[in-house]
Amino acid sequence: MSNRAVEQQNFDAKDPFAGLALVTKPVPKAEPGHVVVRITLRPVNPTDLISISSNGLRIPGSEGFGIVHEVGEGVTTVAKGQRVVPFRERHKGEGSWQQYVSLKQELVWPVPDSISDEAAAQFVVNPWTVYGILTDLKVPKGEYVLQTAAGSVLGRQLIQLAKHWGIKTINVVRRAEQKEELKALGADEVISTDNEDVPTRVKEITGGKLAYGALDAVAGTLTKQVTASVRDGGQVFVYGVLGGYDATVGVGDLFRGVRVAAWVLPNSLPERFEEYIDKVSKLIEAKIIVPLVGETYDLADFQLAIKKSTEVGRGGKVFLTG
Repeated sequence: MSNRAVEQQNFDAKDPFAGLALVTKPVPKAEPGHVVVRITLRPVNPTDLISISSNGLRIPGSEGFGIVHEVGEGVTTVAKGQRVVPFRERHKGEGSWQQYVSLKQELVWPVPDSISDEAAAQFVVNPWTVYGILTDLKVPKGEYVLQTAAGSVLGRQLIQLAKHWGIKTINVVRRAEQKEELKALGADEVISTDNEDVPTRVKEITGGKLAYGALDAVAGTLTKQVTASVRDGGQVFVYGVLGGYDATVGVGDLFRGVRVAAWVLPNSLPERFEEYIDKVSKLIEAKIIVPLVGETYDLADFQLAIKKSTEVGRGGKVFLTG
């Protein structure tokens, strides 16, 4: 029995994905207090591609779903054959793009029958971010929150949760054809940057009040439009770098007291670990947050999966299986 894994064997900043290779590793043994999980599904997340591009992990992969393969002495939380989500130990430099992992039992969560394999595989990165960042922004019911990259899987989940909590959303996308799709999902307003000015439209939508706060997954020059769309003293959380590792902010908006800060999921862990598991699992079980599933590729076809995951308008989350 072998353990296939995608490993970053060398790194070239000009073509970071070229250094990835499919390798075979030994299957880990279950040490006392540890659980060996056979991972069967892994989403390809933007954070995975960023990690590869920055030489962040020897084996990529931020989350996944699997079956308990073996339990070590003293393990009481899960049993062999049980459906589970393994939580990555970041300091070990190994992610979910491999078939077998060994983790402490407290880092293996038993998946309820009410949650599908596909939803469990993307239980952490997007839903936890949506719940955490929207909670931390503290948007009052009935107020507007502005978000960029609204057509992404995470953006769609934020629309779903905001609607459930009675928060209105102004959603920024790159393509006008996404408007009706997002409105059908529950978006209140959608702005397309290909033919609309974001601050001008936000003023029109809010009657001049501007948005209560904003969530920016893009950064780059779009951040300046985002900060200009937030009312005096408002908060902007930048949580992604789709537009680059720099963010432009207007000095006039800083004078208005607009606050810009980074929001990173690991920064709120481990203090909120149990909260995220409890709250998000209930939201998924109740179909309030509905993960979007796209195409699947075998682990050996990781390069095709990476390419597909970067396509504009690809649909749901791309998965690596096997």
